[in-house]
Amino acid sequence: MRIDVHNHFLPAQDDGCRDLAESLVALRQMVAAGYDRLFCTPHTNAGTFSDPSPAQVAAAVAALRTAVQQAGIPLELKPGGELRLSVSLPDRLPTMELPTFGHAGKYVLIDLWERDWPTWATRSVEWLGAQNLQVILAHPERMPMVRRNPAFMDELTKMGLWFQGNLGPIGGGDVPDIVALAHRFLQDGRYFMLGTDGHRPDTLGVRIDGLQVVEHLAGHAKLTELTEVNPGKLWESTVATGPSPAEFD
Repeated sequence: MRIDVHNHFLPAQDDGCRDLAESLVALRQMVAAGYDRLFCTPHTNAGTFSDPSPAQVAAAVAALRTAVQQAGIPLELKPGGELRLSVSLPDRLPTMELPTFGHAGKYVLIDLWERDWPTWATRSVEWLGAQNLQVILAHPERMPMVRRNPAFMDELTKMGLWFQGNLGPIGGGDVPDIVALAHRFLQDGRYFMLGTDGHRPDTLGVRIDGLQVVEHLAGHAKLTELTEVNPGKLWESTVATGPSPAEFD
């Protein structure tokens, strides 16, 4: 069964689900699409949202988990976060709590919306790597610098970044150049994993359609790798016996 590694289904945390009712509708859609596990990844350090701490996210996930069980939805939840890189982040990093997958301190999801890749972003990535974290960049196909210069993916790879593609663009739910890049990166084997980046129930359809597009463009084995096998490595890493990032280099 599939694992979603990027979404905004926690109610009233950011620009995702606005309340518990919306969250439960979205989670039922995820189960219908073949998902049985997901990491809840609200925005962190994004400025315009609530910027929850890992402890606050864990509490919100626990509350949603209880509601999911009461509603009879067969879905496991773990905490996480989507860390926005910013000019102030390098100075904050030594003291801030990091929203890693499962809050296990092994993998961290980041995003960046600058027009160009700034030196402070490199400093942030280097610091995160020095903490023995594997840094995973969310939806590179949507980033301004990559849209202008897709070859910059090579430089990001040299920094040690892994990449999470969004099923929305793969399913056709974005402007043409982003859709084309998502298809190109998928076929070129750039992605380590795929996430829905789901926000609310009314936006999930095209993201779930992306699963069929992945199978059509890259085959069933690749779909399984990107939505089950590799996300499963993150899921299992949240327990003491889980593998380390080095095992997947």
